[in-house]
Amino acid sequence: MDLEMSYIKNPDGSQTMLMPEEKKAAAIAFMREGAEKSGAEIEAIVEEGHAALLAAIDGVSESEAMRKPAPDEWSILQTMDHVVTGKRLFATLSAALVNGQLPPGFGKAAEQPSAQDGVTLKRFETLADARAAACDAHASMLNVIRSTDGAALPETTFRHFMFGDLNCREWMVFQRIHDDNHRPQIEAIRATIGVAAD
Repeated sequence: MDLEMSYIKNPDGSQTMLMPEEKKAAAIAFMREGAEKSGAEIEAIVEEGHAALLAAIDGVSESEAMRKPAPDEWSILQTMDHVVTGKRLFATLSAALVNGQLPPGFGKAAEQPSAQDGVTLKRFETLADARAAACDAHASMLNVIRSTDGAALPETTFRHFMFGDLNCREWMVFQRIHDDNHRPQIEAIRATIGVAAD
């Protein structure tokens, strides 16, 4: 799902994310509807997004992965750094919410846009390392999904800065939204730097 995000620069140098209201509403509906599905169906939703994301980096060399379309834009590797951060955080958050808790550090400050939008917690040296880490984090999420299939789960939530309060299953489905949002970004970088799609 391409959220058609854009950014405006603020006078203080920070950026504010913009998203069309219809895209925001569609994403929220997708998460809510997906969260009502069985564990196997949620797994399939998440798996499809992950597979498409990996396909987007197939055939990209290590040197190509580090090239930026413009000085102030992300490279493919930097985009994957952020994607891995997301995958790790969503798996950790979902696992805690399943038990009616929040992970350490997930308080009110973590609900702010500056704590979520574009956050990257680890930089990888190579695209191969980032890909492996993405697969590990994805596997962690699948384990959480499988462990909850058919279970009655608490309605504990954590607030996404754009989409509002999400419960554990909605955060699981959000991984698909996040992968889908960054896949076109990677494809656009490929096109800009002249790396043909497979």
